Amino acid sequence: MDFLIGLFLIVFGAPLVGIIGRWIEGAGREGLGKTLSIGGYLAVLGVAMWLIFRSF
Repeated sequence: MDFLIGLFLIVFGAPLVGIIGRWIEGAGREGLGKTLSIGGYLAVLGVAMWLIFRSF
């Protein structure tokens, strides 16, 4: 189950966080948007990889 959740996060979660960050960046909050875009993307990928590795 962890493996599927990890794949779901990689396929849908990480791009969604990036899109939200770009949207905030385009709304005039450049620093917050870039931080959320990059930091959130890396955090989601880290959690996804942890779930995938934990499943083995």
